[in-house]
Amino acid sequence: MRLKKLVVKNFKSLRNCEVELGKFNVLVGPNASGKTNLVEVFKLLRKIYFENDTNPFLEWWGYNNVVWGRKEELPITVEMFFDVGGYDVYFETTFAGTGGSFRILREVLEVRGYFRIEKEGRTLRVFHDAEFIKRALPKLKTVKTPKGLTEAYDYFVKLDTEELLHLEAQLPSNYAGETLFPWPWRASAIFDENYETAYIITQTKDDKPILPLISPVVQGKWGTEPLAFELGGLLHETILPTLVLRQIYVQNVKEPKFSRKETTLSEDASNLVPFLYNIWLREGRLPDEIAKPLSMAFPHTRVFFQLTEDGRVMMKVFDGDLELAPPGISDGFYKTLAILTAAYLKPPLLVIDEIENSLHPETLELIFDVLRESESQVIITTHSPVVVDMTEPSDLILVDKVGGESRFMRVKDPEKIKKFLNEKGITLSEGWLYGSLINSDEQ
Repeated sequence: MRLKKLVVKNFKSLRNCEVELGKFNVLVGPNASGKTNLVEVFKLLRKIYFENDTNPFLEWWGYNNVVWGRKEELPITVEMFFDVGGYDVYFETTFAGTGGSFRILREVLEVRGYFRIEKEGRTLRVFHDAEFIKRALPKLKTVKTPKGLTEAYDYFVKLDTEELLHLEAQLPSNYAGETLFPWPWRASAIFDENYETAYIITQTKDDKPILPLISPVVQGKWGTEPLAFELGGLLHETILPTLVLRQIYVQNVKEPKFSRKETTLSEDASNLVPFLYNIWLREGRLPDEIAKPLSMAFPHTRVFFQLTEDGRVMMKVFDGDLELAPPGISDGFYKTLAILTAAYLKPPLLVIDEIENSLHPETLELIFDVLRESESQVIITTHSPVVVDMTEPSDLILVDKVGGESRFMRVKDPEKIKKFLNEKGITLSEGWLYGSLINSDEQ
């Protein structure tokens, strides 16, 4: 499952921005162009859907500080376009925080060419594609419903093609706050004889049926299941574990911390040492995915862990036989270790803000190789010409601000750009700095 496109409306400088995403993405632009605002979109989604934060805007001192133009009457919308095993999947969420009250106003989950689910308040709507229904319904009407589900299925299976095109129901009050992330909440399904389609009945907690949904069947992570069942888990596992690394406060990282179970890396890497200590206890060493590139960037360096007398964890670093006290360890060492640890975790989406800070160009090049080869989809922000010159034109996203709005532009013809740069004898970063990339791409 890969995020193909992100559309954001009314979040900070992202008035109405659209970003096409590949496997490896480098966002480059001047200060205050909106690169970090895009990073914060993923952070906000995590607060809303994973942390269940009742006031997800508190970190920004209120909704008026995150909504476009401080216009509290405007809602914020985030749209995501995914590829899931060849299916085009769309997820949309619209929310607001007027008067300090956070509300999800509308959500949409759609598989193009099959079905679309919309939720607004207590209203739930299901739309089916007409051609899909014509193919699927005759197969499902011949299937005998399982014992215990007969009443619900017998009622809905009598619906004809036209009735199934648009269905609507009012959710009970105890479901009004449920989101479509993940979906479905409670459901059972019957399959046609060839396991190509499934008839799903979504139910409330008291087993009352809400609406039917017809879905294609896929071989997913959990076996043969309706695609609708897979989507909830896939969305949950793709967006919620998004790992964001922003400014790393190295002084905080260096301080010994009490050992505790850590499940992920914090965005400032403040829990890096206890996190690595857990891995060290489990595996008896640093994993090769971390240790090998770290030794290439910092030859003759070894890492160990030790508990202080009061039970805190201290990372000990040796350069050859010389033990380095934490104040003597470079910021670049900690930054490199944090990025390698993030890549080791294999998050579906890894976002690194201003990757160039504290890193030598040779170390950056090594890290780029690790990130390109990782299983994660990667988004990097930078304003460094050095980083731009390490990037393929096809992976570059140019960011600029026009009239207060951030614009994100991919190079339309990467091969044409390469030819242009060769003819002019300039680097990719020089083409970016002097505006030649856009001009030559549009000719």
